[in-house]
Amino acid sequence: MALVTLVGFPSSGKSTRAQELSAFLAAKLALPSTPPAIARLKTVVINDESLGLDKSSYDDSRAEKPARATLFSAVVRALNKETIVIVDAMNYIKGSRYQMYCAARESSVRTCTVFIATPPAKCAEWNATRPSTSSYIEPTLENLISRFEEPSSAARWDSPLITVPSFDGSLAVAPEGAAEGISGSADAERIWEAITTGDVKPPNVATLPVHTSTTSYLTLLESTTSLLITTLLSQQALSPLSGTTTLVLPTTPAVKVQLNIYKPVSMPMLQRLKRQFSKLNQQAQTELTQEQIARLFAEYLEAG
Repeated sequence: MALVTLVGFPSSGKSTRAQELSAFLAAKLALPSTPPAIARLKTVVINDESLGLDKSSYDDSRAEKPARATLFSAVVRALNKETIVIVDAMNYIKGSRYQMYCAARESSVRTCTVFIATPPAKCAEWNATRPSTSSYIEPTLENLISRFEEPSSAARWDSPLITVPSFDGSLAVAPEGAAEGISGSADAERIWEAITTGDVKPPNVATLPVHTSTTSYLTLLESTTSLLITTLLSQQALSPLSGTTTLVLPTTPAVKVQLNIYKPVSMPMLQRLKRQFSKLNQQAQTELTQEQIARLFAEYLEAG
């Protein structure tokens, strides 16, 4: 039915918001006015605690990667047309959110991203009050915050994006004098609208699980992304990037793509995004045409 991805700093109050959202959805599903096809849905919350993952898993990259893989696998298993899946995790890496977005498209379910906006100082304060079994050590907390990749409504995998400030009231409490059928806050109602009436994006060539990834395709992926980077840097050398930029890749036939970039880009930054994109594309195990690779990579650079 839907995937709701919570995003936020560690110790930002995501679990509290997940519980509020779960309570709101339960109340909403129980309303007599809710259509039977929606009322029969169930809600599942997936987080580190439900999967038995310790906070120490984020102390180093070797332990973090399998922890994130465990979370992703649990999300994929839970996705179906009868379930609203709430992912109560940091989801601080753009690539991880993109993976879940692709999985949602494979399952033909709606998506919604909820950004729990809490200042780092408040996160540190809340983390310090938690028991050692459910808190992050200070170096890990600082490292995760510094690596956080904030969601953007311009990125299709983060859209629709709903931001919930830390100082807002409960999602499960309707404003005073609310009309009949309103069971939660304005943000909660927006989430409800997104997951019940939003567009269902069907699977396409970028998300269908076709087991290929041949050597020739990996070569095409490498050459196309490298060529786009070279062309983009050449364009930047001619004039500053300040909006919509059209790139013509010197391929046969020529491939033309457009991207919106408003700030200078550097080779290290582009290479980092290229590695992320290539890894995600290989994990999807789908072979795209050169034009599709260029277009999707351009979209990925826009969000980066």
